[in-house]
Amino acid sequence: MNGVGTRMFQKRSTAAKVAILDIQDGDLIANDQGNVVGVETFLGPVSRVNIIATVVDRYQATQDRLDEEGKGFATITLDDGTGVIRTKMWGELAATLADIKIGDLVLVVGRIRSFQDETYINGELIRRLEDPNWEMVRLLELRRARITPHQLQGQVSTASPIPMIDESPPKAGRQKDLEPGVWHTATATLEESDDSMTPTPELRRIVLDTIQKYDADGGARFEQILDVTGDVNEEVVEQVLIDLLSEGEVYEPEIHRYKKS
Repeated sequence: MNGVGTRMFQKRSTAAKVAILDIQDGDLIANDQGNVVGVETFLGPVSRVNIIATVVDRYQATQDRLDEEGKGFATITLDDGTGVIRTKMWGELAATLADIKIGDLVLVVGRIRSFQDETYINGELIRRLEDPNWEMVRLLELRRARITPHQLQGQVSTASPIPMIDESPPKAGRQKDLEPGVWHTATATLEESDDSMTPTPELRRIVLDTIQKYDADGGARFEQILDVTGDVNEEVVEQVLIDLLSEGEVYEPEIHRYKKS
């Protein structure tokens, strides 16, 4: 099993593009309370990861796992050819897994966690990738990154430990008539999603303008894009970049640097 060191992580940090094997082989990092908050990789210590992998198994909450609002818990098992790891989501985030199927190629962003000797990803964002070539693109990205690794900045901090999610099963919900194993709350949850987590055309324009601004410098780094987006949630900025990459509007000459196509 991986060794566990002690270190603090900032509350928000760049999601590192790594392989599942990097997570499994790296030494786990814990905060002062002994909770795992990251892992040592070829990019240095990372707390958030960006994985492209195929869904090989999935689990959806049954009735006894729903909370008092009828929201639940879901997991998917990911395989990227180097290893297998589970992604877990709770509450409203679990609804984003409702339409994910076994065999789907997905991009997952989340935090490294460990519970009962299992290292897993606490999912923050998941996106189905329709083009299977993304798997090869990621493989080439990682191969190039290992030759000339760019150490991520701002991953380690003396900030207070980030809150850990309660792993205990939710209490039974009020929806007594729900059938076990059937996801009934996904549509309602998505319809009630926070508008602040939805990318806007203006944000897309700002991101594209920033990438264009740094084009002569080899492209804009993720941190430079965040600097001009103000108080916008980092996960929303990541969604914009994922959309632009999927549409072919931008590309990555190196990991976490973006240029217009």
